[in-house]
Amino acid sequence: MNSLAKLIDAFADPKRRNQAILDLVGAFNANDLRRVQVKPEAKAALISGLDHPNAKVRWWCLQLMDHLADDSYLEPILSKFSDPEAKVRRHAIHALSCGDCKPNRQVLAVKIESALLAALKTDPDQRVREEARQALEQLGHSAPSPAA
Repeated sequence: MNSLAKLIDAFADPKRRNQAILDLVGAFNANDLRRVQVKPEAKAALISGLDHPNAKVRWWCLQLMDHLADDSYLEPILSKFSDPEAKVRRHAIHALSCGDCKPNRQVLAVKIESALLAALKTDPDQRVREEARQALEQLGHSAPSPAA
């Protein structure tokens, strides 16, 4: 296992997580993350982390991708709409639909409306469905309330 994979593994440990994030991408808080330039190997490690067996690791990778807002993350984030864990699916929706977290305060240029509608109609978790509804509204689409 390489050192970047070990840093990704450390995202599961609250005692080691913050330092691992600093070592991997160079910043931890939202304001500082807007200004970092992530190395290609760190980007690859974050993308790889989306397939980690630990849901906390997948969530933290999404959290960082959300704030780093790189187009190379679009498809990997979209793939997490079908993650087994609801909190990961919910954050994947957020990462692709929220502009507030992005360095330029703009939503990423990705067409996700059909994926959001599918999540709204079929996701087993009510909070994921609600996140999808809110995301559709943020993107300028009217959306029905999610089924209870």
